[in-house]
Order: sequence, then structure tokens, then C-alpha cells
Amino acid sequence: MLCFSVLFLYRYFRAGRSSVFYSKNITEDDNSYKNAENVRIFQVCMGFLFFIFHSVSFMGSWNTVAFFGSSFIISLILEIVGTNKGYVFGKYSYNKTLCPGPFVSNVPILIGLSWSGLIYMSLSCSFLILGIDITGVFPYTVIILCSSFVTILDVVLDPIAVDEGRWKWDIPGKYYGVPLQNFIGWFFNTAVILLLYNLIAAHDVPVESSSYYVKYAPAFLFILLPLIAARPCFERNLKSAGVIGVSFTLFLIVSSITSSL
Repeated sequence: MLCFSVLFLYRYFRAGRSSVFYSKNITEDDNSYKNAENVRIFQVCMGFLFFIFHSVSFMGSWNTVAFFGSSFIISLILEIVGTNKGYVFGKYSYNKTLCPGPFVSNVPILIGLSWSGLIYMSLSCSFLILGIDITGVFPYTVIILCSSFVTILDVVLDPIAVDEGRWKWDIPGKYYGVPLQNFIGWFFNTAVILLLYNLIAAHDVPVESSSYYVKYAPAFLFILLPLIAARPCFERNLKSAGVIGVSFTLFLIVSSITSSL
């Protein structure tokens, strides 16, 4: 249901039934934009709640608090540093008209929730592809792979946001206006969160008996995200980002199948 919501629901409210799969006529100043952004808030919050429930089942209550608390706080702090000082991601600013929800020091609170969700999905995908059980403390191979996956996903996501006008850099980069420092920052932020989490995580986690598909549900959603994001890339003539999105999803599918053999 969450996958279906991400794939179709936002687009339905944004552009109507006829544009659910593809449209070249989507703008940020139409009357449906506000309703669609409310749907986005709902999707992010529902996904966040599902990931918490999933994490409690497979990582335990304390580790869930440690992970989501640290990922939300650290990412929000680094975003605030980035927007106000230019460190980590480069100097950029959010468009308060196009970014939904309340702001803290020029950063949408929703960004912190999004970071937590993306990293958790990427973690699940990393465990799936490496073929190892979900653990309370993450091996370094998982940290490196997770940080890399999140960064590659941003290579697809950020050009869309810049093209929509959600945020922009003071000194635009050559890749659809996104500077290289931003992608380095994404890897850095994810790695720092996971390394700091390891310092406070409990090693013993509950052994939850559940199906393969329930256990790796966040991973399956992460695998779909680059493909979902590729659609607006092609609609907005962000062809390189779109190709990367499709290729990344195919890579994740093949890797996950190979690991299960």
C-alpha cells in the first residue's frame, strides 16, 4: 500500500488521473499543488511511522529510538549548518512557498523525517543485498553501502527538486545546478549518523519471526524509489538523472536476486 501511495497518489492529486503515469505539463503554480503537498506530508509521516514499527520489530525499542532520534537530529543540524553557513552540502536555501510544513532555522522539519526514512530504507536494502541478518550494530560494510546507496539516490532526486524550485544553491553546480559538494555531504551525513548510532546501540536485538517480504519491506520500497523518481526526471528533460534512476533500480533488483540465490 505504501509503495502504491508513493507511486500514484501524489501524482493523482498533483496532475489528475490522466497524468498518473506520465505528463509534460506539470507546474508548481497550479491550484492542485497545495493539495498534492499535503499528500506528500501524509506520505512522509505514514512512512516514518511504518519504519518505526518495523524497526521496533527487528532492531528493538532502544535501537529504534537511538536510530530515528539521532538521524533526525543530526540531519536537521547539518541541514541548518548548510543553509546558514555553507558547510557540508554547500550554501543553499529552501523555498518556503514550495516546501511544505513548518521550518526551523530556514530548514523544513519534514527534511529531518525524510532523511531518517531514506537512511532506514537504504539500511534494509544494504542488509538484503549483502545477504546478512538485520543487526543492532551495523557492520562497516553496511555503513559504506548504505551511505553510497543514499548518495546515488540523491543524484536522481536533487535535480528534480532544483528544477521545481524547492531549493537552490548560491553557486550552482554543473550537474543540473547541484554542486559536487552536496553529494559528498550526503555520504558524509549518512555515514556520521550510522557511526554515531553504533556508539549508543544495543548489541542484542530481538529475533523476530516473520516472512522475507515483511522483513525487507523497506528495502523493496527503496529499490523502487529511483525508478519512481526517474519519471519526473524524463518529464523535465533531466535525462541523465532519469537514466541513473532506472539503472540504479535495475542494479538493486539484480543484486537482491543474486544475494538470495
